[in-house]
Amino acid sequence: MDLMKITKVTEKFGISSRSLRYYEQVGLLQSQRPAFEKYRFYDSKNINRLQQILVLRKMQIPIKDILKIYESQDMAILVQSFVKRIEEIDDEINTLSQLKTYVNDFLNAMTAHGITQISALPLLYEMVESELLTIEKRDLSMERLNTLSDKLAKPLNMDIVTLPSMLVVTSVRMGSGLSDMDGFWDWLSSNQIPFGRPGSRTLFEYQHGNDIILMQKLDKPPGDCPFVYREFSGGLFAVSSAFTDEDLGALQYRMLQCFDDNPNYEVDFQHNGDLREATLIESVFSPDSKRERVNIFLPVKQRKPDFSDYNDFEQLQSITFEQIEEANPILREYDVDFHKIMPIYYPHYEVLENGEAEFIAWISERKLNTNVSVRLPFRIDIEFLAEKKSEEYLWGTTEGSLWFSHGNCTYTINGENYADKDLKSHAISFQQPVLGNEFSYSHMGDIPHDQYNKLTWIVGKEHFAVILNNEVRFCGVKFPYMDMNLHLQTPQTIIIGTNGQGKKLFRSIKISQLKTKPKANTKQGELIMNVKQSNNILPNLRQIVHPEYGENYWFNGCAAFLMECLGEKDFDYWFFAGLTGENFTQFYSKDYFRGNGIVDYNLSLENNQSYLENIFAKIGYASTNVPIKQLLANRGMYIQTLISYIDKGIPVILSDYGKNPHNRFSWGVLVGYEDYGKTLLYIGGDGQEPDRIAVEDLLPHGYEPENNHSHGWLFIGEKKEDISLKEIFRNCILTLPEVLSFENPSYCFGAKAFRAWASKIENGYYNGIKAEEFDPWGMYTVYICALATNSGGCKDFLEKAFQLNPDLTFIPQIVELYAQTGCYWNNDNGTDLEALGGGFNVTLNALQNKETPGQIAAKLLEFAKCIEDVVTLIESFQENKHG
Repeated sequence: MDLMKITKVTEKFGISSRSLRYYEQVGLLQSQRPAFEKYRFYDSKNINRLQQILVLRKMQIPIKDILKIYESQDMAILVQSFVKRIEEIDDEINTLSQLKTYVNDFLNAMTAHGITQISALPLLYEMVESELLTIEKRDLSMERLNTLSDKLAKPLNMDIVTLPSMLVVTSVRMGSGLSDMDGFWDWLSSNQIPFGRPGSRTLFEYQHGNDIILMQKLDKPPGDCPFVYREFSGGLFAVSSAFTDEDLGALQYRMLQCFDDNPNYEVDFQHNGDLREATLIESVFSPDSKRERVNIFLPVKQRKPDFSDYNDFEQLQSITFEQIEEANPILREYDVDFHKIMPIYYPHYEVLENGEAEFIAWISERKLNTNVSVRLPFRIDIEFLAEKKSEEYLWGTTEGSLWFSHGNCTYTINGENYADKDLKSHAISFQQPVLGNEFSYSHMGDIPHDQYNKLTWIVGKEHFAVILNNEVRFCGVKFPYMDMNLHLQTPQTIIIGTNGQGKKLFRSIKISQLKTKPKANTKQGELIMNVKQSNNILPNLRQIVHPEYGENYWFNGCAAFLMECLGEKDFDYWFFAGLTGENFTQFYSKDYFRGNGIVDYNLSLENNQSYLENIFAKIGYASTNVPIKQLLANRGMYIQTLISYIDKGIPVILSDYGKNPHNRFSWGVLVGYEDYGKTLLYIGGDGQEPDRIAVEDLLPHGYEPENNHSHGWLFIGEKKEDISLKEIFRNCILTLPEVLSFENPSYCFGAKAFRAWASKIENGYYNGIKAEEFDPWGMYTVYICALATNSGGCKDFLEKAFQLNPDLTFIPQIVELYAQTGCYWNNDNGTDLEALGGGFNVTLNALQNKETPGQIAAKLLEFAKCIEDVVTLIESFQENKHG
């Protein structure tokens, strides 16, 4: 094989070693370094490819297009690239031709009008414009000249840099609030404060209104200072350079324009439309001694990466634990002190006399804070025992799992285990660091029970691996996160958890910070954008619902967040859960899965969008619930309406996600936009931070809503009426019988729901269902979740209603009746649903055997009797009042 040394390649082809290295980084070339050689070498195949690349680059074909050519090996791509370049050249020729005509017209006009002084040019311009527009009807205007100039302007080369936070003093006088640059300069000199050297990022200027303000970095607070000083927040900035005799305003405008459709960064606008910091100007050393040069700093922020923009990883099948360890060395180890672990939401956690720790989570929200924080990449080693006997109750969908979280990403072994044996997955599942996309691998995560196991997760720069008892269960390389600047990630605390009643014994937990290598080159970008505010996001975002507190009906959390943004303090989640009746009402579908509560059920009907509007009318607000079909028909108009709402600080509730790549369902709120509304930001009910979704995915062309439901977007309107809380609560309680007695051909509520459910079970509905067809949530446990939630979830609303309306003396009896349903669910001397095997722990076998279905159905009829008693109490009160 013929090899050519890199020094000879650079000499022969007139190319720099930096360019060769860049071509290798993007995957166009490959070099090799033979043993005992200091330099890289290229074989004949790569030399031939380099010659091809150089030809394409001389034609100014972009690197990204060259990559497409080699990736596809399709001549059509090559032809397409050439055609695109020819069109660009034609456009440049046309632009130059028009500019040539402009210059020629001016030259002729100067001669004709005898212009000899440059000061007369503006007057000449007006004369030429007037004459040519009148005589020849030609498009000769300053706007057109600007357009031609912008077309010929070279793309901006900008860097993205971080300015540190610092104490600064400005030229703004304390008393007057006006900038006094001369006085400020004198004050700096007299106080021996060194002036910032050009390029040292210590002395800046910026503009506020008509004032030009100087800003100088300080090492410590000044003593007696007549000028305003403050903490400069720093952050990310885009930087470009220019000479001061150039149009700095035009440069700033082009910098703003340079962020249109940029996938990585955007201009950092605040909610009110202002920039995070004013555009800063700093003097730098000029390569031309006769011209001053400056850097312009524009505040920007990093976009959340979208996993769909990245390539897939590669899974390795044959690699040893030792090889993985060697490639991902440890920087520092932390032995977790069991006595310093902080339990969250009251799981069972105890440090035993032998030094081991005993842990039972019951539910996944009850977990352990290790009080150890690390940044990516990291490693965690857990020596643990999983007790088999304690898992026999099969509580939850991930009984037997062991997981930990780092930031917003969760990593699970032995997960996705439903109560039914045929549905047990024993999966390894995780979310990719930074990007957050989910992966799950069935039957890779099964763990031995009743023995100590050594579990290792390596979330490394070179490998992502799961090792159990020295066996590599999973190993992947070339994950997109591995190519990111992980040192920029902030340390996150490791949280450990499990799910269900399965007991875990921990012998040791060790968390390690892995080593990273510094990158030699800083990131640079050419960014292209507009002065109009392109993005906005609501301030003070938060998680919309907390299932760990029983907030299981997501619409009510969305409505509460909307009211919170409007300044309403009385309308929280529990208020809306009572107002809608969801915390009181059992539901049952006669045909297909219709959702997780009665709001979903009402919206599952066609043309029933007024249902939501009526909910907000009960508290005095106008609203418009726009169905998905109408949104699709007028997409542009409603996107602009949404932008207007976000700019005013008001979220929009949504209940249809179109073709959402994030697998989000149920209710959420739209809280921001990017790219002038091409991309929207929303928070799903239990999400902790906004997800991004393209409008093309949220409102896709040709999208057909499932079952013609009435889902869509709800825009809140003005408050039309002040209705007292007393009246709202009273009306809600007194109209409960209407909700608790409702039935139509598709579904029913209240006691009828319990009776319909019991009848189906008793009549053998589940007997004909195969194991692979059984959907526990959609076919059964959604109803269990409702009755369990309602048994205690309505108590606060009822007590508040009684406090405001003490004449509703029947309310304490209603509280007792709902509490009784809680006993029927999970505390009835061995006859409750959970004890019968008909609660969250239900299996298809239990629903198909001879005895259990009848017992479950009989218990559901007891629920029905409680709800019928609730209705009787309220109706009797109404009759006595009007009798």
